[in-house]
Amino acid sequence: MESEYKKLKPKEEKEAYERAHAAVLNETQILWQLSQVFLLANSFLAGFIGTNFIDGKIKDSAGVFALSFIGFIISVLWWLSYTRTSNYYKFRIAQAKQREPKNWKLYKRDGELFSQGIKIEIEGKSYGFGMGKLSSLWIIRILAWVFIIFYCIIGYLYFPRAISVSLFCG
Repeated sequence: MESEYKKLKPKEEKEAYERAHAAVLNETQILWQLSQVFLLANSFLAGFIGTNFIDGKIKDSAGVFALSFIGFIISVLWWLSYTRTSNYYKFRIAQAKQREPKNWKLYKRDGELFSQGIKIEIEGKSYGFGMGKLSSLWIIRILAWVFIIFYCIIGYLYFPRAISVSLFCG
């Protein structure tokens, strides 16, 4: 589908760019708010499991298993939601690049190189992530997977004995 953007007048082009930039800012806010909510839920649940079950205060393996299953579901939903939302973010960035006036370099050249981990020089000063090519978008995915693996390990270790015996021994 061909973009109607190329048919706009200069003033309309600038307005289209401003709208695209506002959409990028909105998607950025949604992306990080979503991550904060899931990180808070996971941290609370993992802390609850750690302080109440693993240190031996409560010896209910079925309860630990149930909580680890809930944590697993929360973490998978986090990963899926984050993946979908980050795709919207990338789409909005692409729209802003398309609508960016020539020679601005905010999204197209400098912004794109910077997001790829390449240092950018502006007026003699060098700017970079300091993380190489590891994007901050990947850090959240890695964190979600750390929680997924944590809950799988806890679920495996605390799989209720009565259920495991009846399932595997008839």
